[in-house]
Amino acid sequence: METPDFKRVIRGYDPEAVDQAWTETDRQLSEANAANKELRLQINSLREQNSEWGNRLKNYEQIENDLRDALLSAQRIANQVKDEASKQADELMQSARHESEALLSEATRIAESKEIDAETMLNEKRAEIIQVEEHLQELAEQKEKIQSQVDQAVLYLEMVKELLGPL
Repeated sequence: METPDFKRVIRGYDPEAVDQAWTETDRQLSEANAANKELRLQINSLREQNSEWGNRLKNYEQIENDLRDALLSAQRIANQVKDEASKQADELMQSARHESEALLSEATRIAESKEIDAETMLNEKRAEIIQVEEHLQELAEQKEKIQSQVDQAVLYLEMVKELLGPL
């Protein structure tokens, strides 16, 4: 807003010029207030979005932790199954040779099947972790963009506040 230049008349300033200046100042102030209100709404919206993305990020981090726990559990189970199969084979070796060979063959087949299943599950979980990590990266990038927008809006509000001066 610029300072109006009033012409002097016999008894002070020109009333018409003063009225025009007041009208213009009032219009500019109304526009600045409307812009300020809009920016505050945008900031609140961006803060809500930022909070929502933060919550989503926490959820995805929890999912990632759960998947890691599931992978460790699957590995332990695979190791236990392998150990049990081996133990069974050792015990059966002490029995009759024919029976022990048949049982050992079956235990080995089961262990390999379980190991293949566990490896398949492990590969699937690794792929899920990669997808979650990629999604987390996207969320982090979106968070940075939103934070940048919030920073810009705050800067604009500060500029508007400086332009308006003390009210």
